Amino acid sequence: MNPKAYLFMLAVFPQFLRPEFGPLWRQALIMLVMIWATQLAVYGGLALAAARSRAVLTGSPAATKLVGRAAGLLLIVIAAVTLLRGWNGA
Repeated sequence: MNPKAYLFMLAVFPQFLRPEFGPLWRQALIMLVMIWATQLAVYGGLALAAARSRAVLTGSPAATKLVGRAAGLLLIVIAAVTLLRGWNGA
């Protein structure tokens, strides 16, 4: 339910509709079904992965601690890289 993604699709969508390939409504319908199928696969996969990982994280304190530490380390690395790039760019 990302409104920016839908606005982007509305901006890009008409560029792929060509009158020489048949009725525009049919092309639009096919593209719409392709977009829906892709979003279902991507966001459905993310939802299933999140549901399964939630069970692991809530069931194992060690896994929760490991993920928390990994996320914290990742944020520190991102902050350091951002700082270095900002320092070198200034």
